[in-house]
Amino acid sequence: MNDMLTREDALEILKIKPATLYAYVSRGLIRATPHEDGRKRLYLRRDVEQLSTRKRGRSPMGSVAESTMRLGDPVLHSAITQITPHGPRYRNKLATDLAMAGASFESVAYLLMTGIWQDSLAIWAPADTPPDVLRFLSTYEGKITSSEIGNLIGMLPFALAMQGRGTREIADGSAVQAARLMIQSMAGCIGFLGPRRAFVKREADESIAGQILRAAGVVVTPETLRAVNMALIVLADNELAPATFSARVAASTNADLFNCVASAIGSHVGFSTGTGTEKIETLLLCPPMSALDTRMDRVREYGASLFGFNHPLYLGADPRADLMLQAAGDIAKGPHATPAMRKNTRLTLSFFDRTRRELNAQPGIALGLVTLARALGLPDGSATAIWIVGRTAGWVAHVMEQRTQAFMLRPRAKYEAPQ
Repeated sequence: MNDMLTREDALEILKIKPATLYAYVSRGLIRATPHEDGRKRLYLRRDVEQLSTRKRGRSPMGSVAESTMRLGDPVLHSAITQITPHGPRYRNKLATDLAMAGASFESVAYLLMTGIWQDSLAIWAPADTPPDVLRFLSTYEGKITSSEIGNLIGMLPFALAMQGRGTREIADGSAVQAARLMIQSMAGCIGFLGPRRAFVKREADESIAGQILRAAGVVVTPETLRAVNMALIVLADNELAPATFSARVAASTNADLFNCVASAIGSHVGFSTGTGTEKIETLLLCPPMSALDTRMDRVREYGASLFGFNHPLYLGADPRADLMLQAAGDIAKGPHATPAMRKNTRLTLSFFDRTRRELNAQPGIALGLVTLARALGLPDGSATAIWIVGRTAGWVAHVMEQRTQAFMLRPRAKYEAPQ
């Protein structure tokens, strides 16, 4: 379903005159954005439908609950992340500010999980991936393709839960330590896409960003470290995304942390969310890059739903994507970028300028992440993996918060008899 409505559609749903529609927009009741032809406007479907419900009078509780499940009104209390026009705010700290200020992903992850900010927390203490998990991963050496990396990482939390580790996580209250082990093990899985085609252990005094770059076979420099660290930070949480909600549902049943994150990854690797990066790699930002401008029609027809333009929570530009695109441009100008990387990044950024100008199609986070990964010389599939690594910090934070709320998330279905 299209997220936006034409003026005629909005008027028909609301049964009002154009002047009333414009009044609703000016009062902030309905959000609008310019049409691609520059003369018309499009209106956010969610706002129109919610206002229509109010106009008809108070809806039955079931109808209200059903509407909230479709990017509607808030359904849970949370003190973790607030969505703002400037991007997500983690416990009152704007994610983009943290990323630009050079905060470490490790510090941001700890902030999300505990609510405590530690400026000095740059490197986590070593946590060895268990031998039985390494044996499990070794069976996939040389066999993982870019399209399969999400599934491999999805199996990792289940493997980590074995040997009683999941039970001990709950009994000992060691969620933060378990999260660190999980995140660094996920980062090591990017090695399956790199030159070694195998798991890459984290070295002593190595950041998660550094481990990702080394595992992928990319030169580790202050600039590349800064870029990957920044991406991990802005990816870390985005409130109740589908995968995050899945993690909270699992947490409400008292599942251990590993199983909660596995539930989240199972939702995240859907083609409409996390592995949307694969569609971008294979259908949009794909060779030959010189033909990129000829793909405007693909964006025009499928962009919002297929390639991740115009995130419904960010009606203007997505600040997270813009930050990654800016970093991609900077990296492409650096000394370690090849001529092909420079050219492809330049063509990509120019293409997005066109989508903004001609289609009012604002690049979303998946587009920004793939562009940055390409500028860094990371192998395809890395964007999917980096998104999971970064977002795991947020999933863990939501699991820990859900546990404190101590109720089971169990919505009801509205049964309709078959005709």
